[in-house]
Amino acid sequence: MGKLSTYSRYFYDYLSHGDFLSIFASARYIVNHSSHKKDRIIQTTIGKFYCRKNTNDFQFANYGYEWGVKKYMLDHIKDYNVFIDGGACVGDYSILLSRFGARCIAFEPMESNFRVLTRNLELNNLTGKITTFPYGLGEVNTVEHFTFDPVNTGASCKSADPGESDCQADIRTFDSLLPELNLKTTDRILFKLDIEGMEAEAIRGAAGFIRQFPNITFVMEAKHTGKDPIEIALSEIAGFNIGIVDEFNIFAKKIIA
Repeated sequence: MGKLSTYSRYFYDYLSHGDFLSIFASARYIVNHSSHKKDRIIQTTIGKFYCRKNTNDFQFANYGYEWGVKKYMLDHIKDYNVFIDGGACVGDYSILLSRFGARCIAFEPMESNFRVLTRNLELNNLTGKITTFPYGLGEVNTVEHFTFDPVNTGASCKSADPGESDCQADIRTFDSLLPELNLKTTDRILFKLDIEGMEAEAIRGAAGFIRQFPNITFVMEAKHTGKDPIEIALSEIAGFNIGIVDEFNIFAKKIIA
């Protein structure tokens, strides 16, 4: 029933914009993990998106993608004025939340994804309105070896074996970038972390920020890192109310210093 509901949302969004090719590409992706054969630009409820051939970029652009996360964010849209996207991929969340007036800051370490993110901001007339950084977030400032998934481009991750990596990525602590972000302690901040197993590392690299800013809510994918390591990393810094967003994601709202 869950998958049927998800696919129905995808279908409805593509159909409402007359994007039959993405419907066919979705079916092809489910069956044999392939996609459309040419680069294309599509329109969805979120906005316009450049979709690379042989990738699932078209899926990220769909309003129904990760619906549980989107619903949580939109249900609490009045609770924050700043959105920070750690692991922005093609920029879909930042583009969506900018429509609701949030100031958006996006981090994406994969060079190919960052180029698409930049182009998508241009397509949606958001260049200069969303702040972008070509970095991943972690515990220390370093360069890491990554494995880049050429089809599911949002699943790229730090490589366990540098000898088998496809590329390198610059990693920064959020604390080291904080002086550039012009955040105010009165800001109400929603911080999304979907960084394929590096969530706890990114939290530790943002310890100063977490201690300094009182109004922070994280939405984090716990699928790869696990819920317990994330909770431990947070509890070492401050108190948080933690709950479930959907089967893969949790929220953590700061409650005490």
